[in-house]
Amino acid sequence: MRVEYWCKYCKHLIGELDRPDWNLADAERYCGIQHLTSTERSEWVSVHGSPHVMTVQTVCDHCQQAVEQHPELLIEGKLLQ
Repeated sequence: MRVEYWCKYCKHLIGELDRPDWNLADAERYCGIQHLTSTERSEWVSVHGSPHVMTVQTVCDHCQQAVEQHPELLIEGKLLQ
């Protein structure tokens, strides 16, 4: 299974794990997905393809700093670049 982490704002790949020996339960356990609520999971995690790829949306350091310095970007709906 491959686990990919993507920034939900700028859509860049942050990192990935490629563990062919993992199944879905392993990926959820080792990546902490089981600690998410069902709402968080449905918003941030998706599994697709064969072999399975789990996609996790998170926030990259660049976008996190931009939001911290300019929180109005989230309110105004502007895209971070």
